[in-house]
Amino acid sequence: MYRRQAQQLDALGLHVENLDECAKFLSQVSYYRLSAYYRYWLKDPADQNSGFMAGSTFTEIKDLYQAEEQLKHVCTQALRPLEITLRARFANSYAQLVGPRDTFLHGEGLTPPPDATGQPQFAALRNLNRSKEAAIQHFQDGEKENGEYPAEAYAELPIWVAVEAFSFGTLSKHIAASKASGVLDDVAGSLNTSPRALPSQIKSFVYLRNRISHCARIWNHPVADMPRISRSTARRASRQFRPFSDHSIYRILVALDAITYHAGITENWLEKQVEPILERQPILAAGISQPQRAGVGNPRHLLDS
Repeated sequence: MYRRQAQQLDALGLHVENLDECAKFLSQVSYYRLSAYYRYWLKDPADQNSGFMAGSTFTEIKDLYQAEEQLKHVCTQALRPLEITLRARFANSYAQLVGPRDTFLHGEGLTPPPDATGQPQFAALRNLNRSKEAAIQHFQDGEKENGEYPAEAYAELPIWVAVEAFSFGTLSKHIAASKASGVLDDVAGSLNTSPRALPSQIKSFVYLRNRISHCARIWNHPVADMPRISRSTARRASRQFRPFSDHSIYRILVALDAITYHAGITENWLEKQVEPILERQPILAAGISQPQRAGVGNPRHLLDS
């Protein structure tokens, strides 16, 4: 079956140098997944049978896909320790400024911003009730109501234990909602970033982490909710590395570079880890920094620039 798929790509005008190697790659990635990438080389991206632009090769599309996988791995290496650090910073600040127990599940110290979806304490309770961790179950007390433990069942649960059961998204909601209590400012100060910027930055990190975790494409993918970064940070990244659009994945990477540096997690991450991958793969770099929809130009011209 995979060889037939390789032959089909070849028949549509994609130069397949080695059918067996192409078939092996398709068996590992899938024809459908690869179509999200190769459609940028189609004469008509809306028609899978329209054929490929002249000179299109399987190798360049495979190389793009593999380079994106390398970039995702590098992003994960920065995102994972940052998520853990944010759990630690929030739990510490909340315990000191609001209370260590029996507060967060009742919304104390939490005032969601106007654009928030739902109350953070409800998300926290869902996370706790779904958790299979012994550390969480140890603090469950009383009877379930409609199959779930109520907030009162976790009266003795410390915030520093609870945050370990939070999803990254739930943690993000708690940090964003903690402005009035001073927790947001305290966390932002510990990371040398603006409390106005931090919620949007963490939200974008959650978004990037989720796309990577779900094996979704980040190349040529516009971001709806862009992270706040200072003008000086944006100018410096554009001048030192490359221009980028506001709704690009690259803007998230610029924010991630700054916050992981101030958290003591990385040093020159963008320069040392990200840019070498992008410099080796200009088509990937273009889609990460200046995402475009399929049908706008031919990505192959970047190889000749």
